[in-house]
Amino acid sequence: MTATARAKSDPLLEAQKQLFPPLRNPVLARAVEALAASQLEVAEPIVAKFLKRDPKSPDALNLMADIARRNGRLDEAEQLLARCVERSPHAQGYRYNYALILKARNQPKRALVPLDELLDGDPRNPLFRDQKAKVLASVPNRREETLDYRRTLAEDYPDFAPFWLLYGDSLRDLGQTECISAYCRSLALDPSQAEIYQRLCDLKTYRFLPEEIRQMEVQLGGPGIASENRAKLHFSLGKAYGDETDYAKSFDNYLKGNALRRLGLNTDSDQFRRYREICESLYTPAFFRERAGWGCESRAPIFIVGLPRAGSTLLEQILSSHSAIEGLGELPAFERIVFRRLSRAGKTENPESENTPIESQEALLGVYRQAFQALTAGDARAMGEDYLARAASRRKTETAFFTDKAGANFGHCGLIRLMLPNAKIIDARRHPLSCGWSCFTNLFPGIMPFSYRLDDIGQHYVNYVRIMAHFEQVLPGRIHRVLYEQVIADPEGEVRRLLDFLELPFEEQCLRFHENKRTVRTLSSEQVRKPLYRKDVEQWVPYEQWLGPLKAELGPVLECYPEVPDFSPRDAADLPSRAMAQA
Repeated sequence: MTATARAKSDPLLEAQKQLFPPLRNPVLARAVEALAASQLEVAEPIVAKFLKRDPKSPDALNLMADIARRNGRLDEAEQLLARCVERSPHAQGYRYNYALILKARNQPKRALVPLDELLDGDPRNPLFRDQKAKVLASVPNRREETLDYRRTLAEDYPDFAPFWLLYGDSLRDLGQTECISAYCRSLALDPSQAEIYQRLCDLKTYRFLPEEIRQMEVQLGGPGIASENRAKLHFSLGKAYGDETDYAKSFDNYLKGNALRRLGLNTDSDQFRRYREICESLYTPAFFRERAGWGCESRAPIFIVGLPRAGSTLLEQILSSHSAIEGLGELPAFERIVFRRLSRAGKTENPESENTPIESQEALLGVYRQAFQALTAGDARAMGEDYLARAASRRKTETAFFTDKAGANFGHCGLIRLMLPNAKIIDARRHPLSCGWSCFTNLFPGIMPFSYRLDDIGQHYVNYVRIMAHFEQVLPGRIHRVLYEQVIADPEGEVRRLLDFLELPFEEQCLRFHENKRTVRTLSSEQVRKPLYRKDVEQWVPYEQWLGPLKAELGPVLECYPEVPDFSPRDAADLPSRAMAQA
């Protein structure tokens, strides 16, 4: 096979085939067929029976490890693969799978050991290099190495579109505008890649060419396109037509893209209201007085909370430019600690899932009051220490403070106060129409159910304002609200007020946040690498005629902004009884 022919084929698939040739044993081959059909209940007894006869068989151990992994038993999978490597130290496939399971268990530094051993013996193997690049991306201070691997893979296989896409992603992570060229190179090789259009759309700074718009429309008119890819094309066309000031076509595409995202989701737009009511009745001044002195004394965490697209990435970029603060991005740690506590109370499975199904969320909601009213001082301290340990594993520097900008933590302000009483909380807030429209026009990774309909966005924003108003009342002086529009209008004044709240001295480099070279992986990654600009503050204005459902749900919250409505006592009077009924 010539070099060109190899490049046009899938080098990763070819390398994987060489690692795992077909099994000759007919019994294990049946198990492989069952696994290929996702019939774990068929494959597992076959392999288990085989291991009873031959407990040292590396092939059988490897298959059982795969079954354990698919069932979420990662500890067992690691142990089985360690035995495979011990039994067959020269078999590359087992060592490769061992690296994968270590990566899956969020142990990237350990995963690098078997990958380096594989690369020592086969340094040009594209599969090993690709996997090492993935692992390096999650290791502090080694993202430049990731870029090196991505560059050489793209250069070695210039006709393989996915390598150019991944090279573009690495460039973007490091704030390098050459990512556009890499994305366009990938698109030229394979114009059917909906994810490339979405990547370019997410940059915000890229304007689609007429031919690219035509190509997207052609793809949408073709048969057999998965709904996920159709959604990506619609979101990209929404931006493309918006840039061309064809706002009717733009809105129509955003509407269709969001409708596709909503397909098959069992959403409950009223669930957040029920959660808010429980928090309002549970977290009272008396609750905190009775638990004074609980939690960890650390002052290191700075929580930046709020809705998506409200400016949290900008605030973190500003703060991480300060010599005393490290920006850690969106940490899943707090949410996972909360889910684990609730799962123990309600015996809900899979508390580590970041996209917990709506049924599980409802179950967790049902035990919320019971779980956190029953906490002891020891529990609160242990949970705080758990959070700090998880955050420490992500740290690259020894600064006194770090930021966690997982916005959804706004619903956990009560627990933050309980677990980490000295932590600072910053509420990043943006005009409800600006924030709501931005949520509607961005295709978020993962599931963001409230963002797929304008009326749901309005309900969510109102409940966010109300729950934050409650936490500000019961935790006076603990939460500092920052308005996005005011940061744009008076950056130095807002930064000084923010640093005063954090009890830190003003540093000039905080105003030069766009020079900060840290990795940013959110939808705002390109925006925070440029000086502040005003043009996106009112991007909703050309679409105002279609925003009736959003405005209707916002009601007084929209009319009063930036102030908060005085929610009437009558409206809140029965919250405790209703919340208890829900719990």
